[in-house]
Amino acid sequence: MKFLIYGATKGRGSGLGRLVAVTLRERGHEVRGLCRDPKKAAEEKNFPLECVALGTEAGRARIKELMREVDPDVVWSACGCGHAEPLWALPEAALEEMIEANVRQNMLLCQTCAPSCLDGGPHLILTGSVAGVLDGEGAAAYAGTKGFLLPFVRAQLREYARQNHRAKISLLLLHSVQRTGVEVVADALEFIGKQSRALELLIN
Repeated sequence: MKFLIYGATKGRGSGLGRLVAVTLRERGHEVRGLCRDPKKAAEEKNFPLECVALGTEAGRARIKELMREVDPDVVWSACGCGHAEPLWALPEAALEEMIEANVRQNMLLCQTCAPSCLDGGPHLILTGSVAGVLDGEGAAAYAGTKGFLLPFVRAQLREYARQNHRAKISLLLLHSVQRTGVEVVADALEFIGKQSRALELLIN
């Protein structure tokens, strides 16, 4: 299978996107990575990693070009960020970082890639969290920004259905990588990528 992974680096967390990208390569899949940090893109040696600015017209055009070039089976957004502080103690910069990574970047990626994921196109998979759908599983701000993804994905599917399109936009809901394990995430991506319809897969 061919995977195009947005967020295939290590940020402040475990670096799920990069860990899974390496695992998928070891399983024999073709992997291309995208990230927002040119330094990390230049340093990556395990798979091709390109820096794109999704918030710019040029960045979105480049991703569309890659979609045509690579013809991926799966486009996976591993982009995300979490802070464990309670809302009343959360610095404004941390709140903005979570909104940017968990909400805005996923909205922009869907706006850019989802029109290619219709009626037999590649499978677009977003990474949510059990904290966004199960009470008591995460800090308020993190749970709120991750919880955004479930109605967001469902509403997109309805929007495309009203235009008589079947969209393959799925949501993978995870615990921490330490609890879930990289191999399980890779298994889930392989499984969803082979499906002909959208899924919501919670790994608890």
